[in-house]
Amino acid sequence: MALFALVTVAITFAAGEVLSRAFHVADRLNGFPRRLFTANDDPHLPYVLTPGMDVVAHGMRVRVNEHGLRGPSFSARAAPGVQRILALGDSVTFGMGLPVEEAFPALLARDLGARYEVLNAGVEGYNTEAELAFLRQRGLALGPEAVVVGFNLNDYDYVPVLGPLGILTRDPAARVPRRSLANVSEFYFLLRWLVATRGRPWGDPQVAAAFTPRPGERFSDLDRYISALRKRYYAHPGDGRWQVMVDSLRGLGKTARANGLRLVVAILPDGDQVGVPAPDLLPQRKVLAVCAEAGLECLDLYPTFAAAAPDGELFFDIMHPNAAGHRLVARALAERLVPHP
Repeated sequence: MALFALVTVAITFAAGEVLSRAFHVADRLNGFPRRLFTANDDPHLPYVLTPGMDVVAHGMRVRVNEHGLRGPSFSARAAPGVQRILALGDSVTFGMGLPVEEAFPALLARDLGARYEVLNAGVEGYNTEAELAFLRQRGLALGPEAVVVGFNLNDYDYVPVLGPLGILTRDPAARVPRRSLANVSEFYFLLRWLVATRGRPWGDPQVAAAFTPRPGERFSDLDRYISALRKRYYAHPGDGRWQVMVDSLRGLGKTARANGLRLVVAILPDGDQVGVPAPDLLPQRKVLAVCAEAGLECLDLYPTFAAAAPDGELFFDIMHPNAAGHRLVARALAERLVPHP
């Protein structure tokens, strides 16, 4: 009898595993593609994009190639006569809310021409520390000749970790190891998710509504509140996050120099700094001071955005440029990398 029960459980679990993987049940119920990320055990690089994924995330199609980067496949080495550029960054470089063809790495490749290839190594949630770890562990192996970093004004913050329900969280205690059962078994994850959420799609409608701007406003109240917190942090960085960011920027410079790479750090403005008469630009000034001290080539994109602001909106939300904003980033980087006479 015990053997029969054991065999029944084993068959049920095996069938559940096959069906869960075949139909991606958890992702369909969840409303977001948990499979997009894979947990990593490195303390400085807690997760990476899952190679081979082709999913819809936040209403946009995301294809992850065999190298774990967003975008089409590419060879391990650049073709003869082609200069390869690696674009590091967070959700902005990744192209949050946009097709990969409209994110600035792809636009930069078009602006530079056929002799250049730009790889999009942006990953949602990464900070400067994670970008440095990615460059050292994975990026250098791709053979770039130059590296550009899309620096967001929240890059001092802690990098999130992958939690047991496949959700990025800033709670380090919720981090799951790479070979946890929730990562290895799709069926186990589905059962755990059903118990934790009672079968309801993840996400609080009230939270989503808080990120919706009021009529006539460019940004939501919550967006503006979070942005104000960032500005206050730059004025009084009272914890270790600031030093981690500074050390990581220095590390990017040292790694680039040690490998003969040109490094350009593009400092992106917040949306509430653009199109207003007296923006708080303390964050840019402090980051530029770090760049000067570390001998980094940094490009402040605020003047570029400010000049284009009268022509139309440049942001989806207070932190993510829209397609027009990404075009500005690409053009400014192209001009910096290969100046026109």
